[in-house]
Amino acid sequence: MKYTPGQKMNRNAARTLAAFSESMFLLLGEKEFDKITVNEICQRCDYPRATFYNYFDDKYDLVDYCWYQLSKDIHLDVVQARPSGDALETVFDEAFRLFSDQRDLLNRIVAHNPIDSPLVTHFLNHFTRTMTTILSTGMPKRHGQTPLVLVAQYYANTVLLVLKWVFLSQHETTLAEARTYLKELLTKPV
Repeated sequence: MKYTPGQKMNRNAARTLAAFSESMFLLLGEKEFDKITVNEICQRCDYPRATFYNYFDDKYDLVDYCWYQLSKDIHLDVVQARPSGDALETVFDEAFRLFSDQRDLLNRIVAHNPIDSPLVTHFLNHFTRTMTTILSTGMPKRHGQTPLVLVAQYYANTVLLVLKWVFLSQHETTLAEARTYLKELLTKPV
């Protein structure tokens, strides 16, 4: 990717990246990722192809940036400010809020890009990596033999399993109910 996520940028660059990101999300809600072209993205946001290629190598690069932006919207910086024992609950609550706030967009994207499509799989993998990183830095230090990063991956995958069930499989569930499911899966596996 030509743009490095997290780097400081001017307003013009921020506007440009936001326009490309928004265009990609709108197009994902209308058609399959594989059928979206760079020309369509540029036409949708009214930028020339040259501007697109100033920021991204290709549409896959742009979708990576879109996932980065969604992850950033979870406000995971809150995890570092809370006691480490609350990291999992904080990550889950913030992810649930994001998925809930973006439910319409998720439904439109999944309507054109099924749950088992490469696009959704790519998103879920990105999200798992992000949560694993946050959890491995925000969880209390363990004295057991299992490496912390493995424990963090287990928690991240379980969080994502509950979120997928609620939002991508469209089961009406409150945050409190979802927290209960998560807790039961983590403490009393079947």
